[in-house]
Amino acid sequence: MPWGLRRAEARRFPDPAARSGDPAHAARLSTYLTDLLAQDGLGPPAGMASGHSYGEMALSLLPAEPVDALVLAYDIPDIEPGRATATWLSHVCPGGPMAFAVSDQGRAGAYTGLRLLRDYALSGTYVRALLVVAEQSSLPYDPGVPVEVPAAHCAVAVHFGPSLLEAGAPRIVRGAAPDDLVEILGAVEDATVVLGGHLAGVDVKADRVVLADPGQPMTGVWEAMASVDGPVVVADYDPALRYLCVSAFG
Repeated sequence: MPWGLRRAEARRFPDPAARSGDPAHAARLSTYLTDLLAQDGLGPPAGMASGHSYGEMALSLLPAEPVDALVLAYDIPDIEPGRATATWLSHVCPGGPMAFAVSDQGRAGAYTGLRLLRDYALSGTYVRALLVVAEQSSLPYDPGVPVEVPAAHCAVAVHFGPSLLEAGAPRIVRGAAPDDLVEILGAVEDATVVLGGHLAGVDVKADRVVLADPGQPMTGVWEAMASVDGPVVVADYDPALRYLCVSAFG
């Protein structure tokens, strides 16, 4: 059986992480961020009490069955930078998977993570795989450049392994425009197309189109995919980096 999508589970977290309300943690985080921001002439951090921890979010989505490989993909920094979250997840996830994180690629981070997991699986090394895509809605400082901050804390666990919904190699097109998706996809039949917020106006040819929540820049398409049955194509666009990302399952 080919390697592909088995299932996806999404969850939003209405409350901040327990650690965010810890005064000792807040003091250490404030010192850490203040020192980093001062190097770039940026002001001190604020509003850290509303943030969330990617480790805490991912923990609630870990499966009961063993996993061979785990990738955590994120864009907005974790409110708990002192923990090597992927390493910690390897320790608490059944199977003790090989685990690492992908960041600093905008929305493309999740697609890069999927490509790595697919390559490992096709080599016969790690077949049972878990991609965790997460974003928390607190950015406690001005980064000095335009950033889309998510509206809610959200994480999605995407499970891969032997499946009829075979995962093709993800495409990340650099220097693209949103309308380039029409040519890339062509006519999509017998499948659902999930579009990220910046692709909502693109006239794709498909039997069914689902629009992701535009308030969730990183997790939106994966959260929407979790509610779709059968073959699905997921597409997203990062306007800051001009990355057009596409993944097909089944």
